[in-house]
Amino acid sequence: MTEKTGTRPGAAWGILFGGLAVFAAAPVLLLTTGHDAIKPSADSAKELSLAGALLPTLAGILLIHGIPLHAPKLLPEVTDRRGLGRQATALALIAFLWPLALYLVSAAGQQALVRDIWALAKPLVFLALPLILLRALPARDSFRLTWRPRETWQWLAPIPAVLVFGWLYVLGPLAPPLPTSEDYPDPVYLAVGATLTFFTANVLEEVFFRGMLQTRLEALFGRWPGILLSALLFAWLHLPTHGQGSLPLTLGAIVAFQGFFGLFTGYLWSRYRNLWAPIAAHTAMNTLPLLLM
Repeated sequence: MTEKTGTRPGAAWGILFGGLAVFAAAPVLLLTTGHDAIKPSADSAKELSLAGALLPTLAGILLIHGIPLHAPKLLPEVTDRRGLGRQATALALIAFLWPLALYLVSAAGQQALVRDIWALAKPLVFLALPLILLRALPARDSFRLTWRPRETWQWLAPIPAVLVFGWLYVLGPLAPPLPTSEDYPDPVYLAVGATLTFFTANVLEEVFFRGMLQTRLEALFGRWPGILLSALLFAWLHLPTHGQGSLPLTLGAIVAFQGFFGLFTGYLWSRYRNLWAPIAAHTAMNTLPLLLM
């Protein structure tokens, strides 16, 4: 018997309003505690203003919304809510428990260990393990990722938002100073680090958080609840490595910085269903400043 169901209105509204409340509270927390600038990472010597973190993502979201082209059909109809729910729960647990485990290790004084395994473990945690779990928890609905969108507009429509975001974040008036040769004295180290970052962060994080997790959350709860929840879990990913001092300040900073970026890339994915668009935005944030050094 086919189980045809739509979204759950109660849960969807709860996620929507709860997520919006968290995103509204994060900048307020930073401003009311006198932190109008945040560190892009825990070991960064330079700070990024709160406006410099929010403006590029908000401008990108407005551009995505303003361009009329969008995916004509959001997702295939959900025929197996229970199976899809098991898959989404398994992926969400990975997204929540792995950063929590690393944060506890770091809090125990093992920061060097966290730095060593942070990038190297990502292919196992965010690719191999999810693929194993998705195969072990089958669902009748097909949510396979495609790397080649069928329509030309799916390639062209995201370009303005990605370009404006990249310009504002890297070269705009509120952008942080570009790295210098003193920041990365060894070109070999720089090349290896940039390449590793591209695959483990720019590509792998978008595949997991947008392609795998957000797609299923959207199917279960709707577009914006799915985007909000996946963006919050994406922000949570940075808890072990982007500490700002106290835990409340760290939570506020990762939501205001990585969380709002997750809203932007999540909307890119939801609107155009072209995974290369959020990967390009992620590359503009993580890798482009190094290439312009």
